[in-house]
Amino acid sequence: MRKILIINLYLFLLILNPALSTNENYVLWKKDLKKEAVNLGISLKTFEKHIETINTLNKKVLSNYKNQPEFKISFDDYYNRNITSKRVKKGNNLLNQYTEILNSVYEKYSVNPQIILSIWALESNYGTYTGNFDVIDALNTLAFASKRNKFFRKELLNILMILDKNLIERDKLKGSWAGAMGQSQFMPSSYLNYAVDFNSDNKIDIWNTYEDIFASISNYLSKHGWRKNDPWCFELNNNKDNASYLKNLKDKQSINIQELVEKKLLIHKDKNFNRSLSGKIKIIRNSKNIRYFVVFKNFEVLKRYNNSDFYALTLGSLANKYEK
Repeated sequence: MRKILIINLYLFLLILNPALSTNENYVLWKKDLKKEAVNLGISLKTFEKHIETINTLNKKVLSNYKNQPEFKISFDDYYNRNITSKRVKKGNNLLNQYTEILNSVYEKYSVNPQIILSIWALESNYGTYTGNFDVIDALNTLAFASKRNKFFRKELLNILMILDKNLIERDKLKGSWAGAMGQSQFMPSSYLNYAVDFNSDNKIDIWNTYEDIFASISNYLSKHGWRKNDPWCFELNNNKDNASYLKNLKDKQSINIQELVEKKLLIHKDKNFNRSLSGKIKIIRNSKNIRYFVVFKNFEVLKRYNNSDFYALTLGSLANKYEK
C-alpha cells in the first residue's frame, strides 16, 4: 500500500511539473533505454531523432491513464455509451457496403464479419476517430511514468523498431493516449506480429486500407484461438418469468445452449449454434440491477484484444445486434 501511495504521489508531481530535461532519473532512464534499443538493433540515428528531443511528459496522457472508463463507470453506463441504435444502424450499412471484403477475410481467417465490425466500432467508431496523440510522445511518457512502465517500454522500443525498418511514415503515428494506432487501434507489438497486407500492395496500412484493417483484426483473433462457427456471448432474458431461475445461477456455472433455448433465456435472435455447446454464466452486478450473460471460448479471445469484461461483453452484444 505504501509503495502504491508513493507511486501515485510521484505521478501527481510529474503532472504538476512535467519537465524532464533536468530530471536526473529521466536522464539515466533514457540512457538505459538507448542502450537497450541499440542492443535490439535499432540505429542510434532513429533513437536520437525520435527520443532525444522529448523533454517533457504529456500531462494529458497521464490524466487519461489514471481515469480509464472501464474502471470508473458502471457496466450499464459503459454498455449504453457504446451500443446505440445509431451505431447499430451504421454498422449494418457498413456490413452491406463491405460485404465482399469481409467475406474474403472470413474465408481466410474464419472470424465473423459482425465481430470485425464490432471491434471496428468500439476501437475507432468505424474509423472516424483513431486518436490525435503523438504515439511516440505518449509511449515515452507511459514508459517512464506509469505503473505499467515495463509494458509501455517494450511498446516504445517496438515503435522505434518499426520506424527503423521504415514500415510506417512518421507522420502517420497519431493514435490513442496509450499508443494504439490506426482504425484497428493496434499497439506497436500487434502491428509487428498481426497486421497483414491483405490487398498485396506491399504496404500494411491499418489507417486507410479496409482490406488490411479487417484482415489484421481477424488475424489477431485467429492467432489467439478464435473458434470458427462458435458463439462468443449472449445476454440472458431477465424477465419476471425467468427471475427465480436466474437468481439460482452461479457465476462461472456451466450451461449449454439447448438449456438456454428450452427455458427461453436467449435474447439473441440467432439460436442456430450447436445446441450441445456449453458456456459459462457471467453475472454483472450494477447498482440498480443484475445482468446475466453466458460466455464461450471466443469470449476469452475477445478479451485478448482488451482484457476487460465490460469491453468483451459490450463488443459481443453489439455484434449480436448486427444483421446476419
